Amino acid sequence: MLFLHPCTMRRGSQLTPEVTVIGVKVKSAKKVMTGPEAWEKHWSKTFSVMPLPDMYCGGRGTHVAEFMKMATVPSTALARDRRVATLSAEGRLYLLQRAFYHFSRAVIPLGDLRASMRPVEREIELQTDWVESCCDQQGSLTDEVIAEAELAFDAFLTTDNRRDSLQDGESEFAVARAVKKEIEMRYGGQS
Repeated sequence: MLFLHPCTMRRGSQLTPEVTVIGVKVKSAKKVMTGPEAWEKHWSKTFSVMPLPDMYCGGRGTHVAEFMKMATVPSTALARDRRVATLSAEGRLYLLQRAFYHFSRAVIPLGDLRASMRPVEREIELQTDWVESCCDQQGSLTDEVIAEAELAFDAFLTTDNRRDSLQDGESEFAVARAVKKEIEMRYGGQS
């Protein structure tokens, strides 16, 4: 599982040459360990792992990412077509909270993490819209098309300090409008 803040893993639109990963293993092959009862029983006091219930979206199984099993790997070893899942925005918050606790024993409230991650989450959302529109227009999901779209998005966001403007709540909406307008102009796609 890729680990660390999205900004730490990337240089522009590209992954850094080496990225940090966490080992993932099966906790239960059949049981999906989620919900308030499972959270209290299995996860509320176990901060050495990040629970990944129903990772394959098949209605069964629970995996865990183990913070004690960290390594650095070349980003070239991470083939896009072998990706299994992506954490939701809420999942990324829990990952950060659990990692902070595991490494420092400090409990960072989710609200604090949510506020600090808001610009990053907004950028992820805008990039997703951009890439999906490009892929729809091209009729292709190849690595080349996706990489080209990510590069174009990064160039657009870097221009006129748009990425920095995402940090400011008032400017964030202007940047989002500019991105959506550019998507429509380039790809005629979703906005």
